[in-house]
Amino acid sequence: MDKKEFYILSPTKVPEKKVYDIYCDNYDSIHYLFVEFQLSWLQQAYNALKDLDKYNILLFLYKENFNFLNEIFRVKSLKEFYFNPRFDLDKINIIQISKKLRLSKETTRRKIVELEKQGILIKNKKSITVTLKAGLLQKPENTIISFSKILQYVSYLLYKDKKVKNFYEKDFFIKKINERFTQVLAIFLEYQIEYLLARKALANNDIELWFIIGSLLYNQIMFLKKSEKKSHYQKEWIDEVLKVGNKKGINAMTISDLTGIPRPTVIRKLKILLKQKDIYKDNNNLYYITKGKLVAELNKLRLNNIRELSSVISKINNIVFFS
Repeated sequence: MDKKEFYILSPTKVPEKKVYDIYCDNYDSIHYLFVEFQLSWLQQAYNALKDLDKYNILLFLYKENFNFLNEIFRVKSLKEFYFNPRFDLDKINIIQISKKLRLSKETTRRKIVELEKQGILIKNKKSITVTLKAGLLQKPENTIISFSKILQYVSYLLYKDKKVKNFYEKDFFIKKINERFTQVLAIFLEYQIEYLLARKALANNDIELWFIIGSLLYNQIMFLKKSEKKSHYQKEWIDEVLKVGNKKGINAMTISDLTGIPRPTVIRKLKILLKQKDIYKDNNNLYYITKGKLVAELNKLRLNNIRELSSVISKINNIVFFS
């Protein structure tokens, strides 16, 4: 992609249908970027608190605050927001958080107590305060940079296919998202939380187990990328990913390195997946995803995600262009 070939013209609205069509037509290349983004995001999230459920609670509270700011037409830039990232959420309780994040009330209460002990939250009778320490843990600068790579590539494909009049580079999206930070992040966090919860539900409601499944899928998808084999996003793609698994598995230590999850925990959770016949272990103690009920359900989510992610990309594009 030679940037000298492109000229920034006046902004053009980006309908969801155009993004969806370009995603389907270029599924392999866009999805590779997306999978890399998700693995990197999960690595950072797990590293922050060593507990993805607690991190999800924190994200939910940020999303609620961003939604509140949007409702009162108060948009803050990243710099403005993190100048003093402490904020109070009134009229929010454990039952609300439990329902939204599909956690039991007992688990939600316990996780919030742990976050209080870590100095990240302060729980009052009818409100929750998110502290300055939380801001340091959650500041999503790397997320913005990584997601802007996806936005740039989609912008390039839309331009190349003559679906829009202009092409925008990564730095443009980073700048604009930073300027409209709370507005854009409300959309992204709504999507990201639901994305995780849907996959957690397939992994015995265990978000760490999903992270391990995701790392196995990541390995097989990246080997498929190296093969440069093109496949139809709907009919053939998942079959090609499974074929790669027969040749390219990874061991428990590599999974631990990829996720940050301790090796003994990884081994224990791999045994669960083996018992459910969702994965296979070869004679070299290498693990890979195999065809089964889990893959069938994940494939449904994968296909639904094309439209869901297209919607997010369209909304973010139109915010940065027209707000």
